[in-house]
Amino acid sequence: MTQEPHYAPWGIVSPQFWADDNTTTPTAAEPGKQPPAYPVLTTPEAATGPETAQPPPPPEEYRERVAAITATFAAPHDAQRLQWAAIQAERLDQEATTTYGHAHTHTISIRELRGWIARLQGDPETATHWDLHVIQLQATAWGMHHSITRASAQRAVRHWTEIADPATRLALGRQLLGMLVAVTGENSRLTRHVRKLLRRAQDAATP
Repeated sequence: MTQEPHYAPWGIVSPQFWADDNTTTPTAAEPGKQPPAYPVLTTPEAATGPETAQPPPPPEEYRERVAAITATFAAPHDAQRLQWAAIQAERLDQEATTTYGHAHTHTISIRELRGWIARLQGDPETATHWDLHVIQLQATAWGMHHSITRASAQRAVRHWTEIADPATRLALGRQLLGMLVAVTGENSRLTRHVRKLLRRAQDAATP
């Protein structure tokens, strides 16, 4: 896969974005409600219409390619097939970015696929970076408290908890917590859960 900065799994989200004064405290998200098994491409119409937790199918020109990519998600996972899926998803990302722009819902959902592939490849750190990037874009396209954005926030937590390296988990956890406060609320169950895990990690890291 290429290492072009434009297509990197951006996870460094501006604190000012999550601390927007216009952000209102949402209803607490329920961590027990799992997001879909894998993301689905969205359409521009869906972004402006009534809220829905299930976006419409991908545009016609992408459907067969997306179906081939998501077919690799089924167990048992094969490293070679997942690597092929990662390459195909990157190509789709580049095409969608050129055609629609990086903030379009088509592009956002393809990048969500890339995060899911990273997780299946055993790289939860990269998956979490993708999650944070995608959520920032979703918050702009769908809304900070939209069910799609909240589902991605839950997925980000799941991927983050799979990171084995304590220092990496602690560093990404701080970004994750800022996002959760903005998306699910200061006192949501998910925010409190991550805050507790971060305190434990910080205590463990203190000599």
